[in-house]
Amino acid sequence: MAISGERLETACIDIIDACQLKCPTCVRGVRVMQNSSAKMSLEKFCAVLDKAKSEGYRRIGLYSWTEPFLNRALQDYVLEVKKRDLPCEISTTLSLRRINNLEATLLANPDLIYVSISGWDQATYQINHVGGNLSYVLANLERAVSIVRSRGLTTTFQLKFIKFDYNTSHEEPLRSHAAGLGINYEVIAGVGHPDTPPDTPFHARSFTDDFIREQMAAAPEASPETCGKTCGLMFDYISIDCHGDVYICCAFPNQPSLRIGSYLDLSAQEILLRRWTHSFCKVCTMPRREATDVDKRRIRRAVASTFSPLASLSQLHNRISSFSVGSRGVDSLERLSPDIAMLTG
Repeated sequence: MAISGERLETACIDIIDACQLKCPTCVRGVRVMQNSSAKMSLEKFCAVLDKAKSEGYRRIGLYSWTEPFLNRALQDYVLEVKKRDLPCEISTTLSLRRINNLEATLLANPDLIYVSISGWDQATYQINHVGGNLSYVLANLERAVSIVRSRGLTTTFQLKFIKFDYNTSHEEPLRSHAAGLGINYEVIAGVGHPDTPPDTPFHARSFTDDFIREQMAAAPEASPETCGKTCGLMFDYISIDCHGDVYICCAFPNQPSLRIGSYLDLSAQEILLRRWTHSFCKVCTMPRREATDVDKRRIRRAVASTFSPLASLSQLHNRISSFSVGSRGVDSLERLSPDIAMLTG
């Protein structure tokens, strides 16, 4: 049950476990996250949807670290989202020679489809979208727009240009192309750089589970949360893989040390508390925001529902041993106490 005033944004759900491209700026692309044939069953997906809706998520994103159109039954998943009166978003490269279920997926009426692109010619496009074919992208996009128009559908498209220092001259030609198709256009800054040497610290290749554990072990005692900050990726979004497991957020790879647990087996409060006290957040440099009153109420409720009612923080501190560290990398209540003090003072 959502708290009054709470505005959860997107539940990002990967329904498969693969992407065909090898983008050097992506942990999936460099295969730090290996492709597999795993797929979320429609039955589990429906259970995840029902829980996400009950928790107050406003929309469903069928993406995180995968290419959704590799799932030949994508349209069935979209239909299940729409049955629940939730907006459905897809993020894709459209860099596939054939998308046999393109029309069927569009007829299921997803609300928004993001299409990522990084160049107006093949030579530039393939620098970041390694293994991609620009002609496939443009042909599939034109076909998709045509289907939506001819069928009187309401799906909107947003072409997302990933901007690096080497492709700035492609920004305006792609903007013109989007305008010609009558679709939205967005420019986003590339994260990392395709030419960065693989042994560079914090390169996509570096985000192995061992590296993440090393970062956690060297984390400082203080965290942004002790200063009254919260992370929007943690409080407003949730990232679920095709096995139904929740991970700390959508900014970092699905490594064992960042696994929170089974989405269907954990309450919303326990998931939030596990994420909020995760030691990796101490070393994360993602932007934070000032904690709102709603954020504070959510944490207080998470603590109250996870531990029996406590009269004081000293009592909470005395129950450190009851809060398991385990493989998820959650700190003890030694860290939880000052964070709660920030919210209850």
